[in-house]
Amino acid sequence: MNKLRRQNRNGFSLLEVILAVAILGGSMVIIGHGFFNGYRSVRNARMIGMGNRFADSAMNELAAGAVDATSVSNQPIPNQPNWTYSMEIEDASVPGLLAATVIVENTEFQPNTRVSIARLIPDPDFDPLTVEE
Repeated sequence: MNKLRRQNRNGFSLLEVILAVAILGGSMVIIGHGFFNGYRSVRNARMIGMGNRFADSAMNELAAGAVDATSVSNQPIPNQPNWTYSMEIEDASVPGLLAATVIVENTEFQPNTRVSIARLIPDPDFDPLTVEE
């Protein structure tokens, strides 16, 4: 009768191995999803940072008088494929100032990156001697 009894075996049963592989596979899926979300967040932050630099540069050129204070729409940014900028210039409520808004967009990147900066800039055509009180 002792021969019919089960012998003690060292090692894992098939059920234990299948369960361990399933747990490992599930955890790898969760970790992989976390890495993908991290990569996507870094890529979005990089694109927003680039948009901020382009918008700030365009606004500084406008404020310094390097470009004309006129409204433009969807102009390409030199040496930057897929990036465009628009400028909206309006009279401000204060004499001698203009309300300027610069909008920078990248239409190739999904989701589309759009950054805008608004500032009051000096009106280059303002003559303080002609201001009526």
